[in-house]
Amino acid sequence: MTRRLMRPDDLTLAKGVANPQISSDGERVAWMETSFDLEKDSPMSKIMVAASDGSGEPRQFTNGPHDLSPRWSPDGLYLAYLSADDGPPTLLLAPLDGGSATKVETAGPVSWFEWSPDASAIILVVTVGLPDPTSKDPKVANAPRVVRGVFNRLDTRGWIDGNTHLFVYDVASQSARQITSGNYDHEQPSWSPDASTLVFVSDRTRQRHDVLGRGELWTVPASGGRTRRLSALLGEPSCPRFSPDGRRVAVVAIPQVRQMAGRNHQMLVFDAQRGGEPVRVAPDFDRSLLAGIPHAWLSSNELLFSALDRGSMTVMRARIGRRNASPVVDGDTQVYGFSLFQDRGRKLLAFAEGWVDRPGDVFVRGLDDVSVTAERISRASDGLLSTVELAPARRRRVKAHDGLEIEYFEMAPKRTSPGRRNGKTPLYLEIHGGPNGWNPLFLLFPYYQTLVAAGYTIILPNPRGSLSYDEAFALAVIGDWGGEDYLDLMACVDDAVRRGRVDERRLFVGGYSYGGYMSSFIVGQSDRFRAAVIGAPVTNLSSEYGSSDVGPWLGDTVGGDPWRAADLYRERSPITHAPKVTTPVLLHVSDGDLRTPPSQSDEFYTALKMMGKTVEYVRYPGGSHQALGPFGAPPSQNEDRLWRILDFLGRHGGNRVRGATRPG
Repeated sequence: MTRRLMRPDDLTLAKGVANPQISSDGERVAWMETSFDLEKDSPMSKIMVAASDGSGEPRQFTNGPHDLSPRWSPDGLYLAYLSADDGPPTLLLAPLDGGSATKVETAGPVSWFEWSPDASAIILVVTVGLPDPTSKDPKVANAPRVVRGVFNRLDTRGWIDGNTHLFVYDVASQSARQITSGNYDHEQPSWSPDASTLVFVSDRTRQRHDVLGRGELWTVPASGGRTRRLSALLGEPSCPRFSPDGRRVAVVAIPQVRQMAGRNHQMLVFDAQRGGEPVRVAPDFDRSLLAGIPHAWLSSNELLFSALDRGSMTVMRARIGRRNASPVVDGDTQVYGFSLFQDRGRKLLAFAEGWVDRPGDVFVRGLDDVSVTAERISRASDGLLSTVELAPARRRRVKAHDGLEIEYFEMAPKRTSPGRRNGKTPLYLEIHGGPNGWNPLFLLFPYYQTLVAAGYTIILPNPRGSLSYDEAFALAVIGDWGGEDYLDLMACVDDAVRRGRVDERRLFVGGYSYGGYMSSFIVGQSDRFRAAVIGAPVTNLSSEYGSSDVGPWLGDTVGGDPWRAADLYRERSPITHAPKVTTPVLLHVSDGDLRTPPSQSDEFYTALKMMGKTVEYVRYPGGSHQALGPFGAPPSQNEDRLWRILDFLGRHGGNRVRGATRPG
C-alpha cells in the first residue's frame, strides 16, 4: 500500500498509549490507550491488555470513554483502574475471572491508588472538602470565593479546593478508612514491603499555599496513627518508594527548595527509620531525572529510573555507592512510562515509547540482555503508519557566538516535495516551551510532520536553558530570557541556512508557551522571518507574574520579581518591543489556559492591531495550556489549528497547500 504525507485531518488516526503495567506473574501487560470519539469531538481512553511475549492481538479490557491508570493486584485476582466516565475519577476493581467491576465508594475524587503487597488493601488519595456539585441552591452557586494563598488555581484543574487525604480501602470488607487529617495535602503514597507503613509527600509548612512544588517525606502506620517526618523540605519530590528490604526510601527530587528552576531532579535515598541527610544515587550523572514517572528498585541496592539525555527520555539503572548510571533504553527515543516484573531471576520491563517518526506503542524486553530487541505488544500506531509516511529527525550541532555547543534537530521534506525554489525549502524554526523544556517532544509529532509534509524544513533547537543536558546548561537561562537563548536560536537558523538546503528569504518562526514568548520576542528584534505563529505566549512578564497559575515561579526563571527587577522585566517583555514588529503574526490560545492566560495574547494583539501591524488572533473555547498535544483538545480544534497555520504561512511567503484555506 502506498503511503502519503501527513495532513491535518490525519490527526484523527493517531492513538496514544500510556501507563504500561506488567502483571504480577509477568504474563500480561495493561495500558491506557487514547483515541478520538469524532461524534462527541473529544478524546476517549480505555484499558487494553496483551500478552507480554507479543503472542496474540491486544484486547480491549474496558469500554471507556475515560478509563485510565490500570493496576494489577499482586494476587492476580483483579485489575483496578480509574474511571471518569460520569464526572470526577472513581476507582473500579475488575475481577479477572469474570463479572462486573466493583466501584469503590469514596468521599471524593480519587487521584492516586496503589495495591498493598499482600493485595488485601489499596491506599487511595482522595480529595475531600469540595463544594457540592449537585446542589441546586442558587445561594451556593452564587457564594463568594475566599482565595487561599498565591497558588490557588492550577492549569487543567481550576480552583484548588479541599484537601487530598489518604484512605486505606480494605478489599474484603469493601470499606475505606481515612488515615490522615488536617488542612494539608497528602500525595503519592507507597507501601512498605510488609504493608505496615506508608510513605507519602506533604508540605505542612505555613507557606504551603504560597510556594509551589515543595514537600517533605512523611510516614504513617497503615492502620492509622501518628505521622512522622522523614525528610526536610525537598523540591518537587516525586514517587517515594521503599526498598525491598524496607530499610530505605528512594525519591526523585531537587535537593534544595530555593531557586529550583533549572536544577536537576536527582535520585535521593533516605534511611527509612532515621531520615536525615540523603544519599545521592549516581552523583556524577549530570542529567535531570523525570519526575512523575515512578522509579523501581531492582534490589535493595539498585534502582531503575527515567532520565533526560540530549532530547531523549531514557531508562537508566544505578547502584547505590556507584558514581554513575548505565543505560537500559536509550538512543533517539522518548520513554514516558514503564513498569518492572522480576521473579526467580526473570526480569521484564514494559514501557511506552515513541519518537518524532514513531507514534507511541508499548514494548516489553528482558532487562538483563539489553542487546535483545524489545517486543512491540500494542498496535496503537498501526492505523497511522499504514496510511502516512513520517519524516525522521537528524541531530545537528553548531557553535554559539561564545563557542558553546548547541544541538538542534532537523526534519526535512523529500527532495521531490513541492514548494522548492531553486532546490531549496522554506525553513520553520520551532521553539520549545519551558524555558526548561526540550526538543523534540514526540507527542507533537503531528504538528512537526504536517509542516514537513507541506514542504517546510523544520528545525527544533535546544538553546541554553534546555533540559536534557548538564545542569549548568539549564541554569544558563535564569535571569536571561531573550538573551543568550535568543542568540543560540539565531545560530541554529544561520547554520541551517549555511548548509545550503533552505531558502534564507523564506524563514518562519513559531512556538508555544515559552516558545510563544521567544517567537513574540524575536519579531520585536529581527525582521528576517516572513511570518510568526505564536501559541499561548508570555508577552508581558510583569502581568504574567500576577495572572498565571505559577506566576511567582516565573520570577525564579526571569531573575527576580517585577518590583526589584523592573528594568529587566520591561526590557525582556515582547510587549515593550511591539512598535518594532514588522513580521505578520498569528496568535492562538485556549480560553481555559491558566498557565499563560489569554490576557497575554490579548495584550500583544491589541498592541499590534492599534499600531496597524499585520496580526490575526484565534481563541479556542475551553481547553488548557496542554491543548497543543494531540489529545489535549477536541480533535476539531487541533485540526483547525494546523490548517490555519498552513494557510497563514502560505499567505505570507510560504508554501501554498491544497486544502489549507482559512477556516471560517
